[in-house]
Amino acid sequence: MRLRDTLARAGLGGAPVVLVALVAWNAGNLIFFVVAGRLIGPDEYGTLAALLAVTQIALVPAGALQVAVVRGESALAGADVPGAVYRSALRRAALWTPIGAVLLAGAVAAVGGAVGAPAGSLALTVAVIAPMPFLFLVLGQLQSEHRFGVFSASFSLIGVPRPIVLLPLLVVLPGVIAGLLASALSMLAAAGLAVWGARDRLRGAVAPTAAWRAFRRALGPLALGLGAVAVLTNLDIVAAEIALPDSEAGRFAAIAVLGKAVILVPQAVSIAVLPRVAARRSQGGDTGPLLAAAVSLSLLGGLVAAGLAWLVAEPVVRLTYGPEFTSSADLLAPMALVSTLLGVIVVLVNHHAGRGADRFLYALAAVALAQPLLLFVLSGSATQRIIADAIAYTACIVVHELMFGRGADGVG
Repeated sequence: MRLRDTLARAGLGGAPVVLVALVAWNAGNLIFFVVAGRLIGPDEYGTLAALLAVTQIALVPAGALQVAVVRGESALAGADVPGAVYRSALRRAALWTPIGAVLLAGAVAAVGGAVGAPAGSLALTVAVIAPMPFLFLVLGQLQSEHRFGVFSASFSLIGVPRPIVLLPLLVVLPGVIAGLLASALSMLAAAGLAVWGARDRLRGAVAPTAAWRAFRRALGPLALGLGAVAVLTNLDIVAAEIALPDSEAGRFAAIAVLGKAVILVPQAVSIAVLPRVAARRSQGGDTGPLLAAAVSLSLLGGLVAAGLAWLVAEPVVRLTYGPEFTSSADLLAPMALVSTLLGVIVVLVNHHAGRGADRFLYALAAVALAQPLLLFVLSGSATQRIIADAIAYTACIVVHELMFGRGADGVG
């Protein structure tokens, strides 16, 4: 009870239930990737991980819809029209999502062709992505109302059913196809539960013209900023599949999955804090204390995880992925430590997205453009890819401090 009260006073009241959902989501994802790695082997696993990394690169900027709904609903909090922005966006998503799926198929085909993926795998990659606009619009509405119970249940379904569905699919389908189909079905389940949970907001007035225009203006910088986070998080796996031998790329992907799990704490904190940041900003309040609490929790969680990884890396990799992957176990602690910086970036992006400081989102997108160059230059080994990640993540935090370090919204 005392911890709950402390979190509530810090503006983190929804964090525990969201953290439980994120743990369930990440556990489901981890079990999914572990089962896939063990049953299909390092060679095919690298291809599956690369294609699913493409879906993650799409998933994170799709979260721009979620953040924009939270901001829009916070701005209309006194107008007594709950769900107005959400309803306007949902109706347009029903029209434009099929068109977007066709365009996305072309982009996915380009990436999939580079890793030698067949047409069926590419089609299923698009199928994983297609429900995302609906899912994140609904999650934004639930988050704006602090309905973290159904929010968390829906969010967890992105990962929890994946390994359960994967096992029977592997009996009758090739490994890459089975993995993508299991992911698509899980995404559909998450979207379906979220829409059902917010069914009371399907009817009612739509957003006033000014509110809808503000929602649309927010999408561009939000998509850029969150897209930058997606690239920073997942591009190394795609690049490894293209540049490294199949088995080495598969082992790197396994270490990346385990090491980057440290960002679940900053993800949970950011989800809980975002509506409070948006509300406090709309009221002219100081958002700096919320940022300080979120960054502190993120650093603590990441450093503890990296320390544990340093002590038990080899048995963890052996227990999860099997002996074929243990030659890369010494990379787990460095990956976790570097990913702690990524967690701080996740917090910063969500904080400034909530307060409408879009100039940081533009700056982050510009800095993220350097990561492909770094991965190209440092492409000789998995270790060099972790170094490239460290340089890119550090540069993002340095840019943030140059912009905000002397104010209340600086990290230092």
